[in-house]
Amino acid sequence: MVFCGEVVRPSARIAGFGWNSGSPNSSIMDTEPIVQWRIKATSVLQPVTCAKRRLSASLSVNEFAMSVTADELEATTGEATAWMAANECPDLALGIRVAWMLNICLEAALIAKRTVDESFATTEPVMGSLGNLLAVIDIYSQTLEDW
Repeated sequence: MVFCGEVVRPSARIAGFGWNSGSPNSSIMDTEPIVQWRIKATSVLQPVTCAKRRLSASLSVNEFAMSVTADELEATTGEATAWMAANECPDLALGIRVAWMLNICLEAALIAKRTVDESFATTEPVMGSLGNLLAVIDIYSQTLEDW
C-alpha cells in the first residue's frame, strides 16, 4: 500500500464560485498529521497486504501453503492492529476503514485456518466465501491508497 504519494492540497475557496477542496478552515497544517500517519501506516500495513497476496495465491496450491500463509496473515494483522491501537489516526474515517480492513484480514486468516484444520479445503462455498473476503480486502486496500 502506498500512502505517501498523496498530493496535499490546501483548502481554496474561490469567491463567488463556492468551490472548496476541503473544509473552509482546513489548511496544509491540518493535513500534515494525517500525511505523517499515513506514511508510518504504510510500513505497518505493507506486511499485511503482502501476506494477504500470499494467502490468495496459496488457495490454488495446497493445504500446507494455505495454513502457513493464513498464520502469516493472522500474525501481521495482529501486529498492525496493535500499532493502530497505539497510534490513533487523526482522520476518523480513514482510521475506521483501516480497522475494517484489518478485521476482514483477520477473518480471512481464521477461515483459511479453519478450512485446513477441518479439511473443508475442497468445499466450494467455504472457498468462495474466503475468496470474497480477500476481494473485499483488495477494495479496502485500493480505497486507502486513493485516500
